[in-house]
Amino acid sequence: MTELKEQIFSEINEKIYSAELENGLKIFLIPKQDFQESCGMMIVNFGSLDTKFTYDGQPKEYNEGIAHFLEHKLFELEDGQDVAELFTNAGANSNAFTTFDKTCYYFSAVDNLEENVTLLQQFISETSFTEASITREKDIIDQEIDMYQDDADYRLYQGILENLYPNTALAQDIAGTQESIENISVADLKENHSIFYSPQEMTLLLVGNFDKDLLFNQIKKEQKEKASKKHVVKRQGLVYEQVVPKKNIQMDVTQPKLAIGYRGAQLPKGTSSLRQELALRLFFTMLLGWTSKRYQQLYESGQIDDSFDFEIEVCPDFQFLIISLDTLEPIAMANNICQYLNKVSQSSNLDDLSEKHFEIVKKELYGDFFKSLDSIDNLSAQFINHLSANETYLDVPKILATLGFAEVLKIGNDFLAHADATEFTILPK
Repeated sequence: MTELKEQIFSEINEKIYSAELENGLKIFLIPKQDFQESCGMMIVNFGSLDTKFTYDGQPKEYNEGIAHFLEHKLFELEDGQDVAELFTNAGANSNAFTTFDKTCYYFSAVDNLEENVTLLQQFISETSFTEASITREKDIIDQEIDMYQDDADYRLYQGILENLYPNTALAQDIAGTQESIENISVADLKENHSIFYSPQEMTLLLVGNFDKDLLFNQIKKEQKEKASKKHVVKRQGLVYEQVVPKKNIQMDVTQPKLAIGYRGAQLPKGTSSLRQELALRLFFTMLLGWTSKRYQQLYESGQIDDSFDFEIEVCPDFQFLIISLDTLEPIAMANNICQYLNKVSQSSNLDDLSEKHFEIVKKELYGDFFKSLDSIDNLSAQFINHLSANETYLDVPKILATLGFAEVLKIGNDFLAHADATEFTILPK
């Protein structure tokens, strides 16, 4: 009989209860008795990158955007009713999103938690696709793609990814292209649903004010009828081609938008993605964060404004840094930032890379973590984004405590030493 396992994080006064049911569904319960609201999430291991894979040894290939398309269609029931209305009737807000590696369905509610948890499990387990409904959905997604193509910030992000990972699914819009979704069939959707929407490919997360034993028993009862045939899915890894050094487009913007991207090497097997991400975040916050002298010099001289930002993403298959900003002088700023980071990769003897600054930045990261524990939505999102076989988001303080200045310098310098750089600029028409 499957029982909950308790994991205590005494240093942060938190507990996680977890289990893996006989059908393969993984469950994580995080009780937060001081909160009125609760959040439920069903995470499916199916994202925009999963267009080429083998299923029980058989090669499969599908059009870009199929994971996102399936996310849309599951909200429509056989009688045409919208699942979102059912959640609303049960007092919950609901939505879903698709990322590179997962699809997430979620709700937040104060009352009727058991009813909403049941609904969350039920509606994604069945399909009711028809040719007519698929055709209607294609028109809706076409409009969504057009809308994003008119969004300059989105185009900037997508453009730098296209430069960093050409001819890969990472270079494609998560929603696909109008051509790719046009070729998605009912059979394609049903086959992908049968493969990825089986319990062994899913994780259920609940965070909030609830009785853990009551909900766990309810979930077990619901899942008892959802048997799962064991299968093996092997994703095709990213094929790294040479980065596109520079590219620019024109849009209706008031001033140029610049993105600078650094593509790191693939992580060696067994590397902790969470530790790598935290180390890179510490490293680049020392160099480019608001507490750095470099940032203050650029800001006070008017070369950057509040649009300046950087993003780090680390996954087993890829890791990258993206720096973005609005600037009247994109060529000069690109040269300025790239020359500075080249100097860093050649020597760590810089004012901003000091142990004193490191401790300041680490305390700020600790603060961000503890602040996230006070938000149901933030904690849920961070938890699913940093969930692996060996670690969870609640391991952040333990990892930070063991991350020293020398290790962070090494990880950061290794990243820069092996990274390929690119630029993408949006110019006014």
